[in-house]
Amino acid sequence: MILRFSPIALLAVVALSGCAKKHSYQDDPSFAAGPAQVSVSHVKTRADDGSSVFVTVDGKDAGQLNGGENKDLFLTPGKHKIGGYVATLFGLGRVTISPVEITTAQGEVKHVAYEVKSDKPTFTALSTPPSEG
Repeated sequence: MILRFSPIALLAVVALSGCAKKHSYQDDPSFAAGPAQVSVSHVKTRADDGSSVFVTVDGKDAGQLNGGENKDLFLTPGKHKIGGYVATLFGLGRVTISPVEITTAQGEVKHVAYEVKSDKPTFTALSTPPSEG
């Protein structure tokens, strides 16, 4: 009896996963212009598994960062939360990384680094660009 339900259950899982919201993984053009700039860097570390991180600004997708890459985001001046997530295996879910809160000002560049330290992914506000290591 269990053998009859196994193929049915497998078929249901495959069919339902097709209903899941698919992500376009494209940069959002709304972060291409603005008077304040935030430079986000994906710093490679020994603990980093090489996964791409998807950057969010105030909960809205802003683009993808691969290891060692930088992305400049242009925002309105004020408080913003820079965070992100990493897609899980097969893209069926995601692991959210807590955001860091920054305050931007017109004509000013803020620096944020994403890195994995001791197997814990974090976003950190920096006073200067991260050094390449």
